[in-house]
Amino acid sequence: MRKIEKILIHQKTGKKFFVKDCKEEFHTNLGIIAAKDLSSGKGIVESSKKEKFLVLEPTFADLWENLVRGPQVMIHKDVGMIIAKTGVNNTFKVVDAGGGSGSLCFSLANICKEITVYEVNPEHYGILAKNKELLGLNNIVLKQENVYDGIEEEDVDLITLDLPEPWKVIKHAEKALVNGGWLVIYLPNLTQVKQFIDSVTGRIKVVETLELMERKWKIEDKIMRPEFEMLGHTGFLVFCRKL
Repeated sequence: MRKIEKILIHQKTGKKFFVKDCKEEFHTNLGIIAAKDLSSGKGIVESSKKEKFLVLEPTFADLWENLVRGPQVMIHKDVGMIIAKTGVNNTFKVVDAGGGSGSLCFSLANICKEITVYEVNPEHYGILAKNKELLGLNNIVLKQENVYDGIEEEDVDLITLDLPEPWKVIKHAEKALVNGGWLVIYLPNLTQVKQFIDSVTGRIKVVETLELMERKWKIEDKIMRPEFEMLGHTGFLVFCRKL
């Protein structure tokens, strides 16, 4: 997969375009951007239709929008809560299992020291490999292995599980985590949450269980109201720690 070299943002509408080859002119419905303008770096450029675009180097947030999608991705509200609650930083060693399309594991890789991802599904593993190439992250190791069979990594600061049966990983997690290390579970339904919590033993302790709702607002002229559609339940987050 070819990496994205630049992004173009139309100044009037905010519409975003991803450019994969700055050596060729870029065609949009708003006009053509010359290759020399793309290669010149950052700044304001003008299309053949006299429309102005901002040229930028893509950030992680920009690239996230262009991830290859397969299974349902974990969305920002849940990813952000995991980052905030666990305090993951550039010293953290992380293990993620059930990588899916990689929304969570790549968001963590953008922050942490190193991350290992277990993904047993061949199709999902292929998607992860493509997205790793797209993002150009070098601190992530992909394993096409079943985490239910064990976790090889040691002295792990954070383990995240997006799996149908996370209770099968509790003992492996306790062995792999450092003292005070975090285990975070993401589950779609409450029966799974209850079964996981009832299965917790040893030094792994449940800290809290929560879900997040997201409601956007429309603020335009004299209009100030919530949007009609609200992003409600996506999944439950169970935060545990090795104590």
